[in-house]
Amino acid sequence: MLLKTIPYPFGEAKYYPSFIHVKFREDLDVVELEYSKQIFKDIEAFYEGAKYVVISERGLNTSFDPINMKSLNLSKMQGLAVVSPEGAARRDELIVEQGYYKGSFAFFTTYKAAEEWALTFE
Repeated sequence: MLLKTIPYPFGEAKYYPSFIHVKFREDLDVVELEYSKQIFKDIEAFYEGAKYVVISERGLNTSFDPINMKSLNLSKMQGLAVVSPEGAARRDELIVEQGYYKGSFAFFTTYKAAEEWALTFE
């Protein structure tokens, strides 16, 4: 059940009881650190200390520097799912990104598959 939607200039976040679906604009080249900080500030305010899973949906040309994860409070994030079109370069990027996150990490090519995975944490 969708609880809340927050629009951003770079995409939108949809809040569900136990997970957040963050969908970045297709034409976004880079997920900037300030975007991530704003999203996580809003997530922390919404979930008020409860655990959650993040589904990050990005276009094939949208990059994310995983070093940015060190600047975020991820202590309540149980899992991270990345939804993106398949591509060899994307797979290599995600392997690096996974190294920066110690929780459950998964990659999907469809949102529906990521949602099903996120629901297993309830």
